[in-house]
Amino acid sequence: MRKHLLKIVYIAVAFFVTCVSIATGSYFNAGLTLEVGSVSEIRVRAPQSFVDEETTAVNRQAALAFAEGLEKTYTIDPSEWAIMANNLSLLYGSLEEIREEYQREREEYYAANEAWGELMAAHNAEIEAAQNLWEARRETAIATGAAMPSAPVFPEPPSVPVWTGEVFDMFEGLPIRFDEPQRDFIVEMSYEAFVEMWTAIEAVAGAVQSSSLIRSIDWLTAQAVQTALRTHALDRTTDELAERIILNLLRTNAVPDDALNNQRFIEAANRYEIVMIPEGFILVDEGEYVTQEIFDILARLDMLAPASIFDTPEPLIGVFFLVAVLFLACLMFLTFYRSGVKANPKESMLLFTLYLLTVLLVWTLSEFSFPFLPILIFPMLVSILIDRRLATALTFPLILICFFIVDGDLIYLLFYSAAGMLFCMFSRYTTERGKSIWVGLLLSAIMFALAVAVTLIVERGGALYDIQVLLFTAGFASVSGILTVFLCMGSLPLWETFFGVVTPVKLLDLTNPTNLLLRRLTLEAPGTYHHSLIVANLAETAAYDIGANAHAARVGGYYHDVGKLKFPHYFVENIDGENPHDSLDSINSAQIIMSHVSYGLTLATEHRLPQFVRDIIKEHHGTTVLQYFYSKARETGAQCEEKDFRYPYIIPQTRESACVMLADSVEAAVRSMIPKIQNVDEVEKTIRFIIRGKLNDGQLAESQLSIKDVNIIEQSFFRVLKGMYHERIAYPAPKAGDTAIVRPAK
Repeated sequence: MRKHLLKIVYIAVAFFVTCVSIATGSYFNAGLTLEVGSVSEIRVRAPQSFVDEETTAVNRQAALAFAEGLEKTYTIDPSEWAIMANNLSLLYGSLEEIREEYQREREEYYAANEAWGELMAAHNAEIEAAQNLWEARRETAIATGAAMPSAPVFPEPPSVPVWTGEVFDMFEGLPIRFDEPQRDFIVEMSYEAFVEMWTAIEAVAGAVQSSSLIRSIDWLTAQAVQTALRTHALDRTTDELAERIILNLLRTNAVPDDALNNQRFIEAANRYEIVMIPEGFILVDEGEYVTQEIFDILARLDMLAPASIFDTPEPLIGVFFLVAVLFLACLMFLTFYRSGVKANPKESMLLFTLYLLTVLLVWTLSEFSFPFLPILIFPMLVSILIDRRLATALTFPLILICFFIVDGDLIYLLFYSAAGMLFCMFSRYTTERGKSIWVGLLLSAIMFALAVAVTLIVERGGALYDIQVLLFTAGFASVSGILTVFLCMGSLPLWETFFGVVTPVKLLDLTNPTNLLLRRLTLEAPGTYHHSLIVANLAETAAYDIGANAHAARVGGYYHDVGKLKFPHYFVENIDGENPHDSLDSINSAQIIMSHVSYGLTLATEHRLPQFVRDIIKEHHGTTVLQYFYSKARETGAQCEEKDFRYPYIIPQTRESACVMLADSVEAAVRSMIPKIQNVDEVEKTIRFIIRGKLNDGQLAESQLSIKDVNIIEQSFFRVLKGMYHERIAYPAPKAGDTAIVRPAK
């Protein structure tokens, strides 16, 4: 219950600190406290490049006015030629009718003239006869003296036929006004000349009307008609008449090209300069008045601080709920996939400390740009000190939380999400100090490229407006990458000291054969050293298979029996010759055997071994009974109790400690039965028997092992021991008379 309460406290404190950091961070409180008309106490620069909306709006209006004043573009309307062709046809019919009427009237006029000539001849004959008669009578009257005859009365002459020209009245109904010479020319033309002229009219009219853009019938149109008519070689009068007819019947065929005009309008309206205010430009200097224009710019850039975050509590409520969901998801991940972290108080405390430290550092440095934030400390340290997969799962929730603390953007999310995953993965190569420098340099180069890449992705072409700023930011990202690696690696001794955690680097140091304790084991207790190597191998394999800390299990296997250095010759693996226990009673022998645990703890303290190694030394026998000496005491009839032969320590508290306990017991049992092993099935049965005995004795009750883990450990032990103590072929004993086979010297 105490452990559960402590974990609840961790979660509550972490959640509270997270919510407070977000509420007081840049996301909800970023901005300036300025008002229109107030005097700025600081110099305010543009945090980023942005568009000067006012100047750009003026340019936009000028471009719009220019676009509206553009001359329209026209295109030819093909339907106009159909109308003109119809008009030509109607005119041709009218002129033909006029010409036919003219021919009829002229023929009637000529016939009337002929009749008038005949009448005039008869009239003249009649006058001549009357004149002759009168002259005869006058002569008679003179001769006879009679009265003179009266003057003769002549008849009226016939009327002279008159050319009425009524046919020319028909010209008045035509759509074209012809002068008198042109009318005479039209009616006097021969049929062949008229057809030739009309053929030329139709050809020229069709060409000009269909292919020339005619907005008005002006001199340009007349010139085009004249040029086209010259190709038909008409006489001058006919050419002028044809030109008159064509120019009078031509139609304006220019209609606005709406598609092209709209395109030109849009292009012209959008062809204006967008005025950019560069990053770092002084918006308002210290001591200057804040104008409405400047205030609007600051508001548009979200540089003004809110009056109070509680004025709009809805975003806070939403963020707090999001944080609660992230915490729940992380807890479920720990429960389902990393329950060992929850069960281990030291690892829980370490994870809690790393999280709080990262959040508080980010909150403190939230005013800096994103490459300066210490977020990447968390994934690297969690990967090295606890578990890489756990760090991978927790990194993005942390990045999302810090997003609200620092008022991040898309560049922040992309950069730290990718970088966090990289730091989790590359932490694997920091187990050797020689590789740490190369890891730092490689991550530094990747961070530089990553900062450039995400900036290009988000800002697109705008990122290239200021190459110096881009390279400067990427350079700091690169420096922060290598500093993060060095800072994490340099701080490992502190975490090892305060939290008792052991890093892979420390584990490698502890497994070095030149280590003083291991060297003493090699020289003073070689049997124990060999036994420890096998136990370490078994424990490491089992721990790896069940997902425990394989490195810690291996180190624990190396040092679990280090206390045997006090009386090495009292332990069976070191006995060479007479067994010293034969001369001791069972209780004293048991006390000597059990003392190796307490002496091991003493040596571990003197040599400053990590706490987890001391725990494994203390727990690797748990409270088991020294069954051999207990049975021996009972056989001799000595007065004794079982508790006198039971280890006075605690049962394993971690999975790694349990792996070492089981490996220790299994290795000893299998080694003792080597001479009797007939086949590998006996090894498997022995392993199962030993582990089931520990399980039934309650030695694994607090080890956090599941039944599935126990089964996996059995298979792991069998796989390793099968390879170590495999069946060998029995060579036949040499017979008398056999000669040794000697290989000839080369």
